[in-house]
Amino acid sequence: MPASTSTSATPTITANALLSASAHDIAMLHDIHALLNKIFIRNRNQHHRSHWWKRLHSFRKQLALLLQEHADSNATKMEARLRFWDEGTVHAWYYQFSQLIAVGPFAMLGLVMMASVARVCRIVGITGVYEEIASADIRGVLGANDELGLAVEFASVLDAGEEWDGDGDVDVGVVVAREEEKE
Repeated sequence: MPASTSTSATPTITANALLSASAHDIAMLHDIHALLNKIFIRNRNQHHRSHWWKRLHSFRKQLALLLQEHADSNATKMEARLRFWDEGTVHAWYYQFSQLIAVGPFAMLGLVMMASVARVCRIVGITGVYEEIASADIRGVLGANDELGLAVEFASVLDAGEEWDGDGDVDVGVVVAREEEKE
């Protein structure tokens, strides 16, 4: 379970998802880090002054630190790092890499980096927490609709036996018969 909902109504990010991640997921994090290093080394001279370059540098550095903390089994530092990511770092990475997609020649590079951010967020549990928050919001909206009693208020509109034309009158319709042509 990626989130802890013990005392607060809003789920919070913990290191549980990363600590319980499979060996395949951890290997995938290492593969993503290696890919980011290759992108960084290959494109350093061409893009080092671009806005998104700082985000790539920060993403690969943060991922390396997280992997080191995971290797050391330091749950406290991992949790602090994941919360730091959630406070805006992940959003900045996502925003900058999505802007890179808009630039024609570098769209593939942007897609690779956005996919990397998404995969890392899924593995470390950030995505799961966002899904829990969204589910709670939807439950709240549905509960508010039930409390308002909208179904009772619009019962006449929802009645299957009649059609409503929008101005308050019931539309019963008129049967139109086609006359056959005479030759």
